[in-house]
Amino acid sequence: MAAAQARGIDIGIAHADAAVVDGQPEALRMLLRNLLENAIKYTPLEGRVDIGIARQGDSVELTVDDSGPGLPPAERERVLDRFYRSGETQASGSGLGLAIVKSIADLHGATVALDQSPSLGGLRVRVVFAPSPKGRGLEPGAGLV
Repeated sequence: MAAAQARGIDIGIAHADAAVVDGQPEALRMLLRNLLENAIKYTPLEGRVDIGIARQGDSVELTVDDSGPGLPPAERERVLDRFYRSGETQASGSGLGLAIVKSIADLHGATVALDQSPSLGGLRVRVVFAPSPKGRGLEPGAGLV
């Protein structure tokens, strides 16, 4: 991603289990792109963003950790609302990125949780995709591999 390269931000894979998530491929790409763009936006110069993909039984967990300032616990649920911007905002934006992530996760029966990153100290966004129930009407084939 050009923005990360321009700011000297290291994007890496912290953990990558082989995993597949059934769903709408373009929507899942948008979910990951929004998570990365959000993490890059709030990560300081020469900071770090780590991606993780882990199988947890039949579920798949996607994490994006950053070395930015993080969010106070009271703000973590609110930033998932459309147009909400944290009072500690240091970057421009519309306040839609994480709301879009939440909508796409909901469409795929996934949960979104925000915490402090245990490894980098900033924000950790965790998306947990449960095993795909039959008949949800989603196209199979999108993969987080």
